[in-house]
Amino acid sequence: MKVTPIIGIVCCRKDIQGQPGQAVHDKYINSISGFGGTPILLPEQLLHSNNLAGVLQTLDGVLLTGSYSNVAPHRYDAKHKEKITDEERDALSFNLLDYAVANNMPVFGICRGLQEMNVYFGGTLYPDLFVNSDFVEKHKEDEGATADEQYAPVHPLLIKTGGILAQFGERFDINSLHKQAIKDLAPPLRIEGIAPDGLIEAMSHPEYDYMLGVQWHPEWKPKENALSTFLFTQFINKANAYRQRK
Repeated sequence: MKVTPIIGIVCCRKDIQGQPGQAVHDKYINSISGFGGTPILLPEQLLHSNNLAGVLQTLDGVLLTGSYSNVAPHRYDAKHKEKITDEERDALSFNLLDYAVANNMPVFGICRGLQEMNVYFGGTLYPDLFVNSDFVEKHKEDEGATADEQYAPVHPLLIKTGGILAQFGERFDINSLHKQAIKDLAPPLRIEGIAPDGLIEAMSHPEYDYMLGVQWHPEWKPKENALSTFLFTQFINKANAYRQRK
């Protein structure tokens, strides 16, 4: 029987019928399993486990998901207040990145995941794009629309040469559902793609085999989207290669 790569998916704190819980949207889990990975959910409680190292050693890749919470401002020396934070998620994601960096393990970050990666490596974030007149593209969904409408492409992604995404092409239309974004790119990171208004939509770390973050949501019906298919196929392939060599 073929052994598929094990992908750890970071969880978020969420109230479930009035009680605290850990949650991941099915769309992330299905994207991993649908492209040949074995999804494992990683709750914040792992931070307090005496076997965290053992769990990390079983992983072949990490998916840092999007979330309704935002990275805590103090992590990038900002002074503003955030309405919704998840400090334990921040801490777990940073621990996962510590391990990935030390072991050259593949990481794929989506939305908040991209923002976490940028902050981890020393970058900063815009707290709210919609008070900044520099950005004219539609970067936030219409919350009154259907899910299909919210996740529909709204602006182009302009892909830079020489990076991971350049293997896919030069331009592709993407969705946009976010309020925060990269402000100052962390010094070691490379821009992979931008929106027409200049906002960074994708970045990677050139010193590692696969450490990529995107600001849009490729996990929405990924098999119906050529770029999403490329991203998840490549991530799982890289995780499989990591599993074979570790």
